[in-house]
Amino acid sequence: PFAIHLNVNPNVDALQYSAIAVPLNNEALRLFNLGDFAGAERLHLQALEVKEHAYGSDDIRVAITYNALGETQLRLNKLDEAEANLRRAVAIREAHNRTTLDAAVSRENLAQVLEAKHKLVEAKAERVRGAPSLCCGNYSVCVLFLIHFAPRSLRLPHSALAKRSSRRT
Repeated sequence: PFAIHLNVNPNVDALQYSAIAVPLNNEALRLFNLGDFAGAERLHLQALEVKEHAYGSDDIRVAITYNALGETQLRLNKLDEAEANLRRAVAIREAHNRTTLDAAVSRENLAQVLEAKHKLVEAKAERVRGAPSLCCGNYSVCVLFLIHFAPRSLRLPHSALAKRSSRRT
């Protein structure tokens, strides 16, 4: 039988993804980290267009950009747009695997948007909906939880906290 491996023999759309969308997302992240949220939003929207054309609207790579776009729009106080994009990211990520950290991150981002819209009950429900796969906006608290209280299969070794603490000094 004859088979084409997409990573070895990519089609034109996949090449556009690699050559155009990835650099756009990377530059958007750089702008986000510099506080240029409007510039980051513009680039994420461009990357989203390329990714959806290359892979369709339900691909996990598209969800990555929906999530980043929603985070950016939250910073811009574009709460309705952020909510819509994060709901899309959650739907795609959960369709692939509901219990992944990526899905938990998108649910947490969505919960932050819902909190900003004063929908506190809905925000809480969104956070816990993916249990036991949860993500906390306060990384230090989450690390302590995963070390001490999470089920054994999810626990981080004590060395993870030591590594985290040593980076701060």
